[in-house]
Amino acid sequence: MNLYSIFLKNLQIEKRVISENQEYSYGQIYNFIENTSNIIKKFKKNEKIFLISKNFFSYLILFYACSKLGKTFIPINNSLSKNQILDVYEFIKPDLIFFSSEYSFLKKYIKSKNTILDSNFFRYSKNNDKEILYNKKLSKKYSNKNFIITFSSGTTASPKPILYTQKIKYDRYLHIKNIYKIIKNDNILLTSPVDHSLGQRILFLATLTGCNLLYLKKYNKRLFKKFIKNENISFSILSSNYINLMKNELLKKKIKIKKIVSAASTLSVKDKLDFKKKNIKLYEMYGAAEVGTITNLLTFNSKKESSVGKILQNCDVKILDDNLRILKNEKIGEIACKTNLKLKNYYKSKDLTKKSFFKNYFLTGDLGYKDKENFLYFVSRKKDVIISSGENIYPSDIEREAIKFKGISECCAIGIPDKYFGEALFLVCVIKKKNIKIEIRLRNFLRNRLANFQQPLGYDFVKSLPKNRLGKIVKEEVKKIYIKKKLDLSKQIRKILN
Repeated sequence: MNLYSIFLKNLQIEKRVISENQEYSYGQIYNFIENTSNIIKKFKKNEKIFLISKNFFSYLILFYACSKLGKTFIPINNSLSKNQILDVYEFIKPDLIFFSSEYSFLKKYIKSKNTILDSNFFRYSKNNDKEILYNKKLSKKYSNKNFIITFSSGTTASPKPILYTQKIKYDRYLHIKNIYKIIKNDNILLTSPVDHSLGQRILFLATLTGCNLLYLKKYNKRLFKKFIKNENISFSILSSNYINLMKNELLKKKIKIKKIVSAASTLSVKDKLDFKKKNIKLYEMYGAAEVGTITNLLTFNSKKESSVGKILQNCDVKILDDNLRILKNEKIGEIACKTNLKLKNYYKSKDLTKKSFFKNYFLTGDLGYKDKENFLYFVSRKKDVIISSGENIYPSDIEREAIKFKGISECCAIGIPDKYFGEALFLVCVIKKKNIKIEIRLRNFLRNRLANFQQPLGYDFVKSLPKNRLGKIVKEEVKKIYIKKKLDLSKQIRKILN
């Protein structure tokens, strides 16, 4: 579908989009979209449109201007370095480059006359709000043309360029709207960056349905409380990291959101049970930018807290071994997903697209298993599995038990190269207060909860862990820190054996 025609069909002029320091009605946004469309039309070559900006509203406007005109939009992560931005520019080779004033320095490096400040978007066109009422015809124009090129979340060194059509985005919108029964009266909170697919999912959910949308670019407890109190938030998809940060306020009902969905990384079973006890409507989803939402779990109405949810009706999941053979229920292997919500392809990357699918099933790179009732269980990223003395150690097994220890808010199990074991298990824990005896107490705690081969050989206690913009712990960054320290974790064991 043409998303802009859906936007107009459900448009309520008086509804609002609000950020920390700006607020516009949908009527104003409509005018900005029309004005921006006219700017784009002035350029003869205007198929691929690139935006790097500090202004959330610029992204919103260009999503719909590009939908209306059938252009390909490349929304860029505004936390990238200069060299990373230029790398993306060279890879995409866009026709038009829009940017906010903070990125004016790019003119020195980009050899193009088609560079325009996004402040030009925020002017009124000759249309007025009343004219919107006469522009509500649905259109399928441009539905299968290239629409958005976005990049995967960046937990790897090379984010993948994911290509969507308008039809894919429309189908994903309907899918999530139906799962969570979203209506026009909902007030939706967005905290994810909109250059990423999760942020886009929430943005389109709100604006295509005609809901009030509230945007916070990063977690801020004071602003969260203010927004939620003043605007009566009814729905949000939040990273599990944000939910954990707000946990006490949510459990004490100081912060109230009618429906919360946890995404990006898994919630601990303990967190799910704590929310269940308080009858808070908390959901968990599993999915990927390439395939959309695959599972859904309503935690307070389920006895499957250790799962990431039941596989949805329009999705099929197979668990595959290393030879791509289908495994039986309860057997751990790679999660492979088949759905009509999948990406079109990886942009300019035929080989990567081909390698990422097996018989039309997307290979997620995640390890997990299914049960006989079609619930899915996430175990680990395939690349994060630790192989120590020939034993496969799944980090989530260690982290799930360690997080139960009082005083630990987050933890990360990693494998460090070792002379004796090949890889040695190392556990990094986030604590609020330093305690000299905490390692001894934690070792004793885990001794009764984990097998011998799962016991960490080393520990560290820190104030925070490196994370990406979606709140996921970046294990590769954690590993780099401790590999540089050249720890010899099996030294004492080798002395005893020798």
